[in-house]
Amino acid sequence: MQIVFNRKNIIKIAISLVILLGAAVFFNALIHHGMERRVFIFPVSGSNKNKKEIRYLCANPVQGRAKYYVDELVLGPSFYGGRPLFSLGTKVDYCFQNENILYVGLSGEAVLQDGNALELSHAAELFKKNIKKNFSSVKNIELFVDGNFIAD
Repeated sequence: MQIVFNRKNIIKIAISLVILLGAAVFFNALIHHGMERRVFIFPVSGSNKNKKEIRYLCANPVQGRAKYYVDELVLGPSFYGGRPLFSLGTKVDYCFQNENILYVGLSGEAVLQDGNALELSHAAELFKKNIKKNFSSVKNIELFVDGNFIAD
């Protein structure tokens, strides 16, 4: 059995595909209205590889964009097999930007390696990489854990 398309059928199919594509773009814009696309990079458990995770965050959060992003980053990955950067229970004590320097203070739980968390030096490195990837205005990140400066 052979299907033969005449010119009318091809035009109808093309118009239908254009309408479907337009509807998909419209609904995607509608769903993500007021949201910003952010990239998170987390290590994969049992591997030396990292995996990207895309989240759509509020474009104008009350606490500020950087603080909101850092809060989400400290919470950890949402995909199966992802390792958190810091131990569960780590809190963001403060996060503010002065010119092109971002100052971030984490609670003391960040130094623990509970719950499959990374070693602090590697976690700090990946933490800074995530922030620089998402905030081009940030050139330097000063990270503090329980009031102590964490050097690069």
